[in-house]
Amino acid sequence: MKPFLFLILFTFTVQASAQSLADIARRERARQKQTGTQNKGTYTNATAASAAAAAAPSQPATTAAAPEKPAQKKEEVAAKPAGPTDNKGRDEKYWRDVFKRARDVVRQADDKVQVQEAKLKDLNTQLLRQSDIYNKENVLGPIITQTQKDLEAAKAEAEQARNNVTKLEDELRASGGLPGWAR
Repeated sequence: MKPFLFLILFTFTVQASAQSLADIARRERARQKQTGTQNKGTYTNATAASAAAAAAPSQPATTAAAPEKPAQKKEEVAAKPAGPTDNKGRDEKYWRDVFKRARDVVRQADDKVQVQEAKLKDLNTQLLRQSDIYNKENVLGPIITQTQKDLEAAKAEAEQARNNVTKLEDELRASGGLPGWAR
């Protein structure tokens, strides 16, 4: 009986301390009236807990905000990388973007290879099964040959894209960047 009573008491305290979306919205409106700012964000039940936790302790800190720096200095800070850089001044964000683009090219090339292989397989199946074409070898033969050429070109493109990723990894290594930036 005691564990059951404890469970009921625990559930009641959790529900009593939970905040509703309306309570959070009221607090946010009150905070906006105090600071004179308006947030154009939308609150949902998913963001309710994080918004409540962020809004309650940060209210005293927001009222005592430091004076803002001139806009010129903010632009300088945004232009300089915040973290470690390689020998050429490129940071982690640069390298991650470059690798993401290179891997997207590899993914697209692989998809193109798969499409060409599926098309070739379908044409070969048509050649074997289709009986409504009188001279099917002469009709489907040139199409199959062209598809095989396209498949070889797509495979070469995919291999070139993989080689570009390898070259980027070598360039990252040579420039002194961290290996984790290639992920």
